[in-house]
Amino acid sequence: MRRYGLGSFLALAALLGWAAPARAQYGRQSTLPAAEQFKLRVQYLWWTPQIQGDLQKGVGGIEGTLLDVQSDLGMGTGNTNQLSGAFRLGKSWKLRGSWSPIDFSGDTPAPRPFLYGTTLVQTGEQVATSIKGNSYGAGLEWDFAQGQTGFLGLTFGVRYFDVTSTLLNATTSSRVTETRQMPIPVVGLTGRVYFRKISLEADVSGMTLGSRGHVWDMLGTVRFHLSDRFAAVGGYRKLILQGSDNPDYFHLDLATWTYGAEISL
Repeated sequence: MRRYGLGSFLALAALLGWAAPARAQYGRQSTLPAAEQFKLRVQYLWWTPQIQGDLQKGVGGIEGTLLDVQSDLGMGTGNTNQLSGAFRLGKSWKLRGSWSPIDFSGDTPAPRPFLYGTTLVQTGEQVATSIKGNSYGAGLEWDFAQGQTGFLGLTFGVRYFDVTSTLLNATTSSRVTETRQMPIPVVGLTGRVYFRKISLEADVSGMTLGSRGHVWDMLGTVRFHLSDRFAAVGGYRKLILQGSDNPDYFHLDLATWTYGAEISL
């Protein structure tokens, strides 16, 4: 499957940034599209990506083995469906929020010996791994460019990850369980352009914390508006999480197609 990086999403956002104001300036009306004249908007997207990335956990100054979540731990697709919403505070401002479960697991014989925290695993021993929790988002959106065909805006907010990871050596009953709460400030760019019953949207947000890690969340969607209040949604989403706290390290890359529905009231 083709992979889409940050550059592709920024290019789409730039296109929307040009199209919305450019098309709007030729209209005689200054009002927003009918579908944008809402007070409350709710969207639900089904998203079941294949998890990719690496995990590493040391103990007592000893560096743990860098583990591939697929080839070493047998982790596959998981449930990360997203419920999101926006409440319009005024013509240019919106209050945004989101929630997603995080649920990935794997169960496989170890292909090689490794050390993860206090758990030592030998080749062939059965290993069960899980990453479970929730992701929350809250913030503000300021639409600095608006017109009768769409908008372009800046987003400011925080992403909060509450995640518990467990690695169990089922052969020896040794396990390592760790819970992390990670609040991360994020900024981004969002925009939508309408073409009659079709609209295109790009939403990119994230933050880099230098050597400590980064988060990037990128979503590109196409909507078919059955009415001014209801739309079917399809698109592609990519979420990248990386963190380092010596001797621990993780890098997770989630990406696949998504689909769902949007209701505007």
